[in-house]
Amino acid sequence: MKAAFCGSNGEFEISEYQPPKPGRGEVLVEVAYCGICGSDIHMVAFGLFPPGCIIGHEVSGSVAEVGEGVENWRKGDRVVILPFNYCSSCEMCRIGNNQLCAETISRSYGLGNTPGGFSQYMLVKSSMLYRVPEGLDLKRAALNEPWSVAWHGVNLLHFQPQAPVLVMGAGPIGLMSIYALKSMGAENIFVSEPNNYRADKARAAGAKMVIDPTVTQPASVILDHAGRAPGGVIDCAGSESSLQDAVIAAGPRGQVVVLGLHMNNVYLTPLVCFGKEIQINFSLGYNHKDFGEALQRLAQGAVNPDVVISDIVPLKEITQAFQMLQKANHAKILIDCQKA
Repeated sequence: MKAAFCGSNGEFEISEYQPPKPGRGEVLVEVAYCGICGSDIHMVAFGLFPPGCIIGHEVSGSVAEVGEGVENWRKGDRVVILPFNYCSSCEMCRIGNNQLCAETISRSYGLGNTPGGFSQYMLVKSSMLYRVPEGLDLKRAALNEPWSVAWHGVNLLHFQPQAPVLVMGAGPIGLMSIYALKSMGAENIFVSEPNNYRADKARAAGAKMVIDPTVTQPASVILDHAGRAPGGVIDCAGSESSLQDAVIAAGPRGQVVVLGLHMNNVYLTPLVCFGKEIQINFSLGYNHKDFGEALQRLAQGAVNPDVVISDIVPLKEITQAFQMLQKANHAKILIDCQKA
């Protein structure tokens, strides 16, 4: 088989790789699609992945081979992969917060520790597989991992259906946050996004209004149109100033949920938070329950893939795909791992 190995300077090397044999409790998955995550882009740019590793964790595919002791999976079953092999025994796992498992990073797949999905085959524990519902194709199914991130984050937000909600940033997670809010009944979704391409995507996803924050302050626009400041703000921008902008935009006793990955220190004025009793929640990934719920909602059509997916690129062109995503005129790019 072929796989994309991390090299230097943000480039990948496509090389032959002997498919691993599944051991007890393991399944070999033939990867159909693997999405490029924002964290992949950041970590490749910062050189945080060890050279020679296989990354990629937004995976859909089909069962190719099962190991000893695996009874509920057969060759050809269509699957998505939850890319963390949680310990299931720590306190957080026992109460259902698997995303906070003490061993999450060391047990991650496609994040530098264990080979991931930018490969024609991927070896995983059988417990990491979820069956793709009938009627959901593998292209759309590959969106379930980032969709679960948005689903988990929006579930942390307390909002009234008719109250204004602000989503900051209309990248893939921002777009899926719009869909998650709509799925949970939000009717007045405002989006802050300066890029015209992404602003159009946000409108297509169902935003009531898109505001260019470089032209006008979102808080004042929302106040004019909705008669009140947003009670909930979702920061998907992950920029140096976005958290500060979020607490400024939120109304009294408002809530900010942070989904955007901040790689550097950010600026925040505590006095603004004190003055309005702002609640800030950082959202990390998702748990097993979120992943399963998101998959069912995805199968029911909660996300329009034509809005979220901007391109599908063969595995052999993965370096070019990462370079394309350095520009803002893209949303989610999927890697077709069988076109190597």
